[in-house]
Amino acid sequence: MKKSIRVRAFAPALSVLSLAVVASVQAQTMNERVLPDAVITANRIPQDPTLLPMGVSVITAEEIRSAGVTDASDAIRWLGGAVTRIDTTGGRNPTLDIRGFGETASSNLVIMVDGVRLNEGDMGGAAISWIPVDSIERIEIVRGSGAVLHGEGATAGMINIITGRGMTESGGAVSVGAGNNGTHDARVEMRTASENWKSQIYGAALNSDNHRDNFRVQERNALARTTWSDGGKSLSAQLGVQSQAGGLPGGMNVAEFQSNPRQSFKLNDNGKTDTTNLLLSAELPLDVWRIGADVNHRNVQSKGYYIADGYTSDSKTDTTRVGLRAWRNLSMFQAAGRFIVGLDTERWEQDKVLVAPAWGTNVRINQSSDALYVRQELDWTPVGIKAFAGVRHTESYREAKGDSNGTLDASNNSWEFGLAKRVAQGAELYGRLGTSFRLPNADEFSCSFGCPPSTLNLLRPQTSKDHELGYRQKYSEGYWTVRYYRSDLRDEIGLGADYMTNMNFDPTRREGVEFESKIKLNSSLRGGVQVAQRKSTFRGGQYEGKEVPLSPEQSLTANLMYQMSATQQVVLLNQWVSEQRVAGDLSNTCSQVIPSFSLTNLRYSHSFDAWMLSGQISNLFDKQYYDYRSRCNPASRSIYPQAGRAWTFTARRSF
Repeated sequence: MKKSIRVRAFAPALSVLSLAVVASVQAQTMNERVLPDAVITANRIPQDPTLLPMGVSVITAEEIRSAGVTDASDAIRWLGGAVTRIDTTGGRNPTLDIRGFGETASSNLVIMVDGVRLNEGDMGGAAISWIPVDSIERIEIVRGSGAVLHGEGATAGMINIITGRGMTESGGAVSVGAGNNGTHDARVEMRTASENWKSQIYGAALNSDNHRDNFRVQERNALARTTWSDGGKSLSAQLGVQSQAGGLPGGMNVAEFQSNPRQSFKLNDNGKTDTTNLLLSAELPLDVWRIGADVNHRNVQSKGYYIADGYTSDSKTDTTRVGLRAWRNLSMFQAAGRFIVGLDTERWEQDKVLVAPAWGTNVRINQSSDALYVRQELDWTPVGIKAFAGVRHTESYREAKGDSNGTLDASNNSWEFGLAKRVAQGAELYGRLGTSFRLPNADEFSCSFGCPPSTLNLLRPQTSKDHELGYRQKYSEGYWTVRYYRSDLRDEIGLGADYMTNMNFDPTRREGVEFESKIKLNSSLRGGVQVAQRKSTFRGGQYEGKEVPLSPEQSLTANLMYQMSATQQVVLLNQWVSEQRVAGDLSNTCSQVIPSFSLTNLRYSHSFDAWMLSGQISNLFDKQYYDYRSRCNPASRSIYPQAGRAWTFTARRSF
């Protein structure tokens, strides 16, 4: 029955895609003007940024290298202004939260690598620590709803990590690093480039005891990629693997954190995760069209041994995603334009087993999604007006078997509209509105342990009406932009006050103002700042007017880069995050909150010949802090401390 339902749902999408392509080809006789050269890919195609009436932040490879960040998540935090929460496995995949979604932030933000969605179908979030930071060409952060192009879970926005830096020429690099807490890492990269072929091989190893007892981590990453291109057509294959193993120290209570934040009461708990990621992609011309396609398959195997609590967990996840998109220059209404049409399909399967001496559970989750989207962009250059409009139809299916049984069959129609007007030289006012949605994921839809039976089948899809208004000003030495946004959500999916029950909230709202600026002060000094003032509140029901937990109202991130000489550079990074409600405190009655914190990182680098030597101090002033607490009771061990002062020294040689 499931197969026949999926075929009937997908067949109309194929028909509509065919009709859209034919109709657009017939419009070829319309007056067309070629759009400017592509710069970014936030819309899943090479895209002129002047056709984006939305807030887009771009982190460049130069900024990443100067800041000395060692992974993509750190770049998004320190250079993009995202609020993060600790990766409790000891790895380098913290939760990224850009608009105050708290506990479910990873389910409301789409993470992409080279235009391919990485989000998992459970609460695990997207793992991006396997991406070689040296290969990142840029990171694009699109704040605000992106449901039309990126599907469910894009209410907060989308982050696209573009790789391939340095692949235009042969070469490579080797680096080794050491730091306190028993930290050692090594990385090697080799590139080859010919007229049509470009290839890259990358490997990395990290060992660290981390900042707590039983928090050691061992991480191994490898990536191989090859690309063929003749200027008009391109084919690419990429294989990435990651293995992470380490201790799981658990939480501590308030008194224990204040007396000794390094301690652990689970000295034998440990876990391991192995990930394999295969990506095949192609782009080619077809008459007046360009066609892009990607096929992505990912396998994740995770095991956890929770000795202190007497149980083990074992999960195996397979994901296959296929994306097909076509675009062409298409003018109408006397405006240059671009028309985009695409199909997305996803199959996600997970087997999860929990075993304890007196009990055990076994659940299999199958999730599928098929979607068709279209979007038209227009540019009236003489009058300084740009606009876009798009729609997406999605058919989704969820099925649980085993100790949880049930199904969820849902469809959704999302839309968006944006308009921008040039109001002065280099200045633009823009607005956009639309809708977004997400479905309960595997951890919310099914039940493995400690969840009431009512959880299954009763969660409704989360929907949102999204609005944004912004102003941006560009000038020769930088830019600044300010944005106001509001998302009104219905049936938001989150955790109840008991921290065990998945539930639909009463109506909620995300609202705020964001300011961002980059400036080159002189030939040797440049800086950037991101400021956010946000409110995450219930707008109805028993918690009306209360704050949504784990959502700080303010954050400020700043960087200052000083070029002392042609070979020496100093970088100062700072982030301040205001206090936030403890997870589960929906009624806002907990007398304690997660305290605000301010962190400063300092880095010095010196280059000579083919070498670069650098030293960095993180958390310069040795602040004791935490950004995650899951219980109000001060006696509950629910605090996960972050690291104090840490230093690293790295030597890198290019060849």
